[in-house]
Amino acid sequence: AELPDGFRVHQTANYLIFYDTSPGYAQWCGSLFERLYMAFTNFWRRKGFEIHQPEFPLAAIVFADRNAYLRHSRPELGDAAEAIVGYYAMLTNRMTMYDLTGVEALGLTEGRGRSAAQINLILSQPNSQYAVATIVHEATHQIAFNCGLHTRLSDCPLWFSEGVAVYFETPDLSSARGWRGIGAVNHPRLERFRRYLAARPADSLETLIRDDARFRDPARALDAYAEAWALTYFLIRQHPKKYIAYMSMLSQKKPLLQDGPNRRIDEFRTIFGDLRQLDAEFLRYISR
Repeated sequence: AELPDGFRVHQTANYLIFYDTSPGYAQWCGSLFERLYMAFTNFWRRKGFEIHQPEFPLAAIVFADRNAYLRHSRPELGDAAEAIVGYYAMLTNRMTMYDLTGVEALGLTEGRGRSAAQINLILSQPNSQYAVATIVHEATHQIAFNCGLHTRLSDCPLWFSEGVAVYFETPDLSSARGWRGIGAVNHPRLERFRRYLAARPADSLETLIRDDARFRDPARALDAYAEAWALTYFLIRQHPKKYIAYMSMLSQKKPLLQDGPNRRIDEFRTIFGDLRQLDAEFLRYISR
């Protein structure tokens, strides 16, 4: 869709940011995305996965306020637009968001002519951390689908793609360089998973892997995201070589070809072994 009049472009090494908010906020977004990009690509290179440069600059649209964002996003997202502060769309390959320093929920009413330090201060407050984590989560998806981890429109299991995103979503706004949050415990996801453990079905690992149904069910989605984070955290730390082998296999999948549940289970089992044994090890590790 075409953007309304008044949008400008802020270009960085890897991004084109289209915005109608303040230049300062666009620059803040560019800095955040570039730090995440560098940290993300360096992390996987160190793990032995071959990252490639995106074919085109990564595009992000930043609206000045929530209402303009909703008008733009509703045709694409429907009612779901009301519940999220930003998203990555696989079809358009773009991120869309709005100026979080103007979010009513954060209790902010002042203008937007702020410096990067002021923006960091505002968005480091506890009541804004979820919003920033959402933006980082969606930016992680965009990088992953453009640097070779996943293939756009392929049948990449949601537990895996979402697991990568939640692994990286803990934001680091403490400096202008680096990204210290990678691999840190994601406490909201861990707490959610530990609550889920009280009634976790015996086949929970299998249902997470075999299809995406739990992620698409509003009643079960939060528990699925929490388990995806926990499983990703466990596998990267305890079985890193197998995890990279599995990632490499998934990265070769072709667009528009769907795998059935049995194939998903077989592919996972081929690399990680018996599900029951792995599940027992997983639960011991995450319950420590």
